Amino acid sequence: MLTNIRIENFRVFNDEVHLRLRPITVLIGRNSAGKSSIMKFLLMLQQSLNMNEVGFLAPEGERVHLGAFGDLRNSVGKKRKLRFRLDLSTRDIPSRRERIMLEAMQNREFNTDPVTKRSEMRIVIEEQEDEKTVKDEIAEYIVETSVSYSSKAGQTGYHKVAGKIGSETIINSGTKNLRTSQFLRFREQSNDPNKALQSFWTDRFLFPLREEMRLWRHLSPVREESQRAIVTASPPPNSVGQMGEYAMPHLQQIYNEGGETAAFVFRHMSAVAGVDSIRFESSMKGYLAHARAKNKITNAESYLSDFGFGVSQCLPIFVQGALLRPDQMLMVEQPEAQLHPSAQLELGTFFAELLNERKVMSLIETHSSQLILRLRRLVANQTLKPEDVSLAYVHVNDGMPTIKNLDIDSSGNLEKGLPMEFFGADVLESMKLGLKQ
Repeated sequence: MLTNIRIENFRVFNDEVHLRLRPITVLIGRNSAGKSSIMKFLLMLQQSLNMNEVGFLAPEGERVHLGAFGDLRNSVGKKRKLRFRLDLSTRDIPSRRERIMLEAMQNREFNTDPVTKRSEMRIVIEEQEDEKTVKDEIAEYIVETSVSYSSKAGQTGYHKVAGKIGSETIINSGTKNLRTSQFLRFREQSNDPNKALQSFWTDRFLFPLREEMRLWRHLSPVREESQRAIVTASPPPNSVGQMGEYAMPHLQQIYNEGGETAAFVFRHMSAVAGVDSIRFESSMKGYLAHARAKNKITNAESYLSDFGFGVSQCLPIFVQGALLRPDQMLMVEQPEAQLHPSAQLELGTFFAELLNERKVMSLIETHSSQLILRLRRLVANQTLKPEDVSLAYVHVNDGMPTIKNLDIDSSGNLEKGLPMEFFGADVLESMKLGLKQ
């Protein structure tokens, strides 16, 4: 789980900004304040995991298009390096027996026969306590990186990762050779058995971090409009696509499988979009399908694609949330798009149930005061805990974009820190109207 992000000299952010993440994190702020830059930064890290041929960080790829690496530099400040730090925690760690074995291998010298050149190593592992007693162990990681914008020979700087389980250090590795390195990967080819084992040891603890980032799922602020005909060919596993283009094929699969996942999706489609009694009709020997449903209010039946643009905007969110496994992260920009205020309230319930029922965390960029109001109410009635939710107010202070992390207390009250006009513009406008009368 990603718990903290610190970024300096990236797009609109010149000075270091700190984003605290909780199971539900909501990014709020005016347009062009920097909310989308946070999302784009995370997507850049995700696509950098397997694209070392274009440099240590990959600003251009399938997930996000940010131009050349030098274009990421803040245009106002004079700093020459991109710096960032990530704090992460995970339960996906080697067992204690495996850690002892890896450590024994790491500290054991090889015996090499001078004639045959064969290397041998012998280790003895003592019997360990029952693994059930350590199942709740959590590994805490810090990833620190600095990359120069000024180098003409490629990306240069440093990249290091430190990790602990309690007081036990499990990894403390780094590199200054970013030109031949990958993000979150220090593994290098070597004929030296000791170096090869050290590389294996390091990579074993970095693997869970890479996998967590690869499994982030992002939905852009404008999702594709639903089509009447659904091509039933296999969609990408566990992904509806950034624009929701594969939401309908996945929805049909969820419908056919039934069970708790289907109930979860259809419950929120009904609550938010007023869609009831969905059914699928196949044609062309099953190659195509059509979805029909009833309008919850009028009871009229029509094709799902004819329900309106709001349905096509929220449906991918529900489907993608249902496809995720516990501890994965759903990143959504403007989930409230094309939804009326009462439906936006119900979106707050969706994200709460996504956490409570499916253990999926959310990073939400929104302008919806209604969504936040519902989250506050859910904290007040103890459906959510105060530590489940964080509001990150992205704003410009003295000409510099910054982030203020706000809490919701146990009574549902929002910590002071937002200007009145942010969520109180309607009140101020009403007061002005009263003065005119």
